[in-house]
Amino acid sequence: MRKIIATAFCTLMLCSLVVMVTVGTAIAAEPGYTRTSYMAAVSPTIDGIWTSPDEWTDTEATLIGEDVSFRSTWEFGDFVVTEWIIEFLSDTTDDADDFWKFCIDGDQSGGASPQPSDYKFEITGGTTLEWYTGGVNVWTGPVSLGESEIEWAATLSASPTNSTPHWILEFQIVKNSGTVQMAELWNLYVGVYDASNPEAGVLAWPPTSPEVPNQWGVEGYTMDPIPEGLTFGVMALLSSISVIVGYKYVKRKKQKFEKWG
Repeated sequence: MRKIIATAFCTLMLCSLVVMVTVGTAIAAEPGYTRTSYMAAVSPTIDGIWTSPDEWTDTEATLIGEDVSFRSTWEFGDFVVTEWIIEFLSDTTDDADDFWKFCIDGDQSGGASPQPSDYKFEITGGTTLEWYTGGVNVWTGPVSLGESEIEWAATLSASPTNSTPHWILEFQIVKNSGTVQMAELWNLYVGVYDASNPEAGVLAWPPTSPEVPNQWGVEGYTMDPIPEGLTFGVMALLSSISVIVGYKYVKRKKQKFEKWG
């Protein structure tokens, strides 16, 4: 198991080096948290599942601990579209209080509290989306959902990352076509919560606060597709994650059996 974790860690370090070259140094963001959206080779279908085995392998995989994996890609037509998939690998239960928090600082203006260029999306129970815009040091909203701007879906399904059905969220933003304005670089916060495992708290990238844009990570995009070597690294990381999550799932089930059996 240590060897598996070490392999995953080395792959993540490779990903981080690529990100630092592509994204560069950002202002008003949490140090050490940067990632890149590569141009999509396979256009994802926003339906809450891996529609095909290669749907999300053209993206960089970012781990939040050993329980959450998320990726992003982008494509363009009339507008630039950015897409994310967030998999809560260890959350296999459908709870009304499960949630995702997804925050964007569209122009990296930062701040110790929400600003007009900031957006917060909250998805609860896999059924309800509310989103907010920054005001003067506060969130305002929820605002009216623009169907032309936001598309999303969440399901409990298996995937190449984990064969046990788990929460999968797919989320798409049409940039700069309405309310949501995003430059080439933006600050990003991703947080998830499993109501069946409250002691774990909110798992987040970065592990900071959704209320403080200065403490979010940095995401940007490149015109290039994901490098072939990094694609191989993603597949290796997928395999490592699958083994780790499977081990943790069996261990958790065994502990529950020993406690109640």
